[in-house]
Amino acid sequence: MKGADFKWYDGFFLSMLATSIIIVAINWKRYHLCIYPLHIWIVVDYTTVFLFRLLMFVDNGLAAGMGLDLGWQQRYTRFRGRIVVLSILALFLYPFLWAWTIIGTLWFTSARNCLPEEGQKWGFLIWLLFSYCGLIGIACISIGKWLTRRQAHSLRAQQGIPTSEFGVLVDMIRVPDWTFAAEGQEMRAMGPDATSYHPGLYLTQAQVTSNILLSIAGVISQWSS
Repeated sequence: MKGADFKWYDGFFLSMLATSIIIVAINWKRYHLCIYPLHIWIVVDYTTVFLFRLLMFVDNGLAAGMGLDLGWQQRYTRFRGRIVVLSILALFLYPFLWAWTIIGTLWFTSARNCLPEEGQKWGFLIWLLFSYCGLIGIACISIGKWLTRRQAHSLRAQQGIPTSEFGVLVDMIRVPDWTFAAEGQEMRAMGPDATSYHPGLYLTQAQVTSNILLSIAGVISQWSS
């Protein structure tokens, strides 16, 4: 997908996940001594991370086609797509990965001696540490982006324009980070009087709610057809 920002190391990481799943499947019967199904945990966790990363690329591709210079219909279609993708990531996969990682940690502490190979213990432990760092990192980055948008929206209140936390969330989906940053740089270059403008901020609460409801209705109609 154009604009997905897929790098060579992403391909290496995804190929390693796929290879690891295949290796575990080949050695499936060697895990029969484990009290807890660590082999099932590994396959489910790797598969979920693989899917999570792919959906992030899909979101990058959708966001790449949401420039302010593009037509409203094209941006609206991609906006609905981002709602679906980000809902899957934030409401389903991310909480599941937290819960599944904690379960894997508890299982590993009780059944680490049953792994087929000695070196696999360290591999399992490193993967758990990597999982926690990744999940915490995603949370910190997301909070940082939200605070940046929240600060921009606070300029609306100074100008008497209504703002809300829901509006900040919608703005983060409707105006991607690259558009937000590019427009901010352009406004700063135009002078101090223009620095208070940010793309996507000058919508009333009714317009924001209308946009999100129309998007949800469009997604539901597509699924039902």
